[in-house]
Amino acid sequence: MSDYNLYMSNSIARIKSMLDDSGTRPILFVGSGISRRYIEAPDWENLLKKLIELNPNMTMPIGYYTQQTNNNYPKIADILIEEYQKYAWEEEGNDSFPASLFDSKFKKDIFLKYKISEYLTSLDENFEISNHIYRTELESLGKLNPHAIITTNYDKLLDKLFPNFKIIVGQQVIKKKDSTSIGHILKIHGSTEEINEIIISKKDYDFFNQKQKYLTAKLLTYFMEHPVFFFGYSITDENIKNILADISEIVSENSNQIVDNIWFVEWVKEPISEDFAPPTDKTIDLGNGRSIRINYILLNNFNEVFEALYQPSFVELSELRDLQENVYNIVKSKTISNLEVDMVSIQQINTMEKIEEFIGINSQVKNGGTHATLIGLATITDPEQFLLRFPLNLSDVAEKLGYGYWYRANLLINKIKEEDGIDLKATNNDYHVDMGTAKQSHHRYSKAMVELLELVRDGKDYDLNIDKEEMSGI
Repeated sequence: MSDYNLYMSNSIARIKSMLDDSGTRPILFVGSGISRRYIEAPDWENLLKKLIELNPNMTMPIGYYTQQTNNNYPKIADILIEEYQKYAWEEEGNDSFPASLFDSKFKKDIFLKYKISEYLTSLDENFEISNHIYRTELESLGKLNPHAIITTNYDKLLDKLFPNFKIIVGQQVIKKKDSTSIGHILKIHGSTEEINEIIISKKDYDFFNQKQKYLTAKLLTYFMEHPVFFFGYSITDENIKNILADISEIVSENSNQIVDNIWFVEWVKEPISEDFAPPTDKTIDLGNGRSIRINYILLNNFNEVFEALYQPSFVELSELRDLQENVYNIVKSKTISNLEVDMVSIQQINTMEKIEEFIGINSQVKNGGTHATLIGLATITDPEQFLLRFPLNLSDVAEKLGYGYWYRANLLINKIKEEDGIDLKATNNDYHVDMGTAKQSHHRYSKAMVELLELVRDGKDYDLNIDKEEMSGI
């Protein structure tokens, strides 16, 4: 196996293991690189360049404005707002802009934002998966069942790929109580359908930054409880660095510690050499002497990662979202007489098996056969013995250790790996068993793991009850 193939194989295995450990669905952060790849949308500079070209009154090239503003794109947008307002009023009555936009209730930036929407909508309309050059990637992406998708893109690519997700735009992300529940696409920088919410100018960004602490507070649960994947962003993107800066002190005790559940996936245009093994993590400078270390994957094709993120579900995410909303309403209400609840569906969920079927829980023990032989353990013929001996998932382990989130327990397991050279999750042993398949891990942990990690947590000496010779071949 080549160096790069080994790198990808190990990265994919780590992703699958982390998804299983978290017991949750991932959060996808989607940036402009994804729209560039799939609908040929422009990056920020080329969007501004296109807007200059679409205004016949503007004769200077983009370079003039980058020089004038010292490469400050929001300030260039400020200039374009003035130019487009003048252009629109000169064209009033000529159908270049909708007549409704000339109403005094709209701000002067409405004309620029309309043109942004018009241009990106034309790209959306030309998008078709069936004959797309990246059809395989798009189909793999569209099959995913993430908890939520967060994007700074304005276009409708994600709307088409995830038609059952609800769209929440701009300030409504902060205002809506259910914006962080399952099955939503959060367009935090606006959309082509709600052009007033588009963030493009310096004034827009100043307002967004004022509200960012509220947005970060809303998104904090994602970073604490879910695997988070960044696609289509530059590792130097200020939007992402600002969000990571706000949450870094909470999710990471020190900058040298990898935040297990955050992954930055970087795409490069040129093919990657088979002899090259990229880094598996990156340290991002957040400014003011702060940094955060996160998982990193470098690739030329997204398909392997998209396939690794797939989690089967027996129901549509929209149905699960509706169930979550209904249960929330029932719990918070003193009376159910005024609730609009799908009682037919709710009444059918009257056994554990139906809960599992409806919500999409798949019991590996029940479906995995009648027995299994474990490396280093005796053959267990009764599947229930698995759950008796290894009753915990990683979130359960973390809770018993006094942590609120699963990845804190994982840090202790990694500490053992660093100190003793033994990865307890790589084999079946007294502390851990993988009850999954070759394609998908399903980790379970024993009470002995809790006792071991308590010693590691408290800085006490510990002995591993494990055969090192047996593990040396792994």
